Amino acid sequence: MRRMRLGGEAIGNALAEPPTDGTGRPLAPRAKVIDEELVRRLQEAGVQTVFVDDPAFQDLQFSALVSPPTVRLAAAVFHEAKERLANRPKEPLPYVPFLHLSQAVIQDSFDTPLDVAAVLVPQNQAQRDEIHALNRASLVVRLAQAMRLPRYAGDVAVAGLACDLGMLLIPPGVRWQHQELTAEEVETIRGHVAASLKFAEGREGWTAVTRAAIAQHHERVDGSGYPNGIKGEEMHPIARMLAVCDVFSAMLIPRPDRGAFSPEEALAEVDGAAGSLFDYDTVVAFHRMVPPYPVGTEVELSSGERAVVLRVPGELKARPMVRVFMDKEGHRLPEFSELDLSQREMQATTVVRVIA
Repeated sequence: MRRMRLGGEAIGNALAEPPTDGTGRPLAPRAKVIDEELVRRLQEAGVQTVFVDDPAFQDLQFSALVSPPTVRLAAAVFHEAKERLANRPKEPLPYVPFLHLSQAVIQDSFDTPLDVAAVLVPQNQAQRDEIHALNRASLVVRLAQAMRLPRYAGDVAVAGLACDLGMLLIPPGVRWQHQELTAEEVETIRGHVAASLKFAEGREGWTAVTRAAIAQHHERVDGSGYPNGIKGEEMHPIARMLAVCDVFSAMLIPRPDRGAFSPEEALAEVDGAAGSLFDYDTVVAFHRMVPPYPVGTEVELSSGERAVVLRVPGELKARPMVRVFMDKEGHRLPEFSELDLSQREMQATTVVRVIA
């Protein structure tokens, strides 16, 4: 199968996997041939890409950062949290549901290699909080492992899930508006850090590491962050990791004022802030961990040909192995060639843009 951008080019192809909403519910059956009406319905549901049958790519397999059971568990945990915050906003939130959810996220991080995993995309505004939390938690767990801090996996997973709970108290009209925020609205948004921390205080289970990460995930190493403007070594190492994963995850989710970034674009933004906004060593580890072109990504090469990523090398993640299936005039090739862009003899050939 092959991943394709949902649009006119996808019409006429048969679905290899049912597109789903944020709870894992299928939106169309497997083998359904895509037509204009299906494109319209899926786009209205927020679907951006689909997996289609393609004999040239039957060997490709894909999965999400977190499994469907974990997504369903997250929906239940966040629904309960929203209910409690609406009815008992002054009470600390119970730790156990977030503990169980964090354990599921950690298990998923071991089950699915990052180079074949796609981030979750919310299908409606109501799902933004839990989907962003799942992506962020999954990434920060993997980053803790990459930085040889696996003993903090549970702490960072819970922090990744809970650090934006204070956002649930902010009116949607402030959070999701298209225009630039006023100074007062900016302060309202920034207040979510203190609110999130308050929910974790005074309740057994929320560790000091988790609380520190929640308190500092919007701080920056140059002191430009909030709420306290701390810098450098004053930030907890886990908070430095969470800051990177939070921003990267946020860029992959579309907002009312912008579309979603591709992993390549989001990585470039994070890399550009290494040593200023973000801890340099943390960004280096993150860049080595996250592929800009995950398996199944359709790309255009510097030759003008189109290809699909087959494998991501351990070191040169921006130079994957690809299968070329279309010439530079846009004609499907009768025979497909495979190129390993990480090899020295292929150094003149590069990926120039992501198609889907």
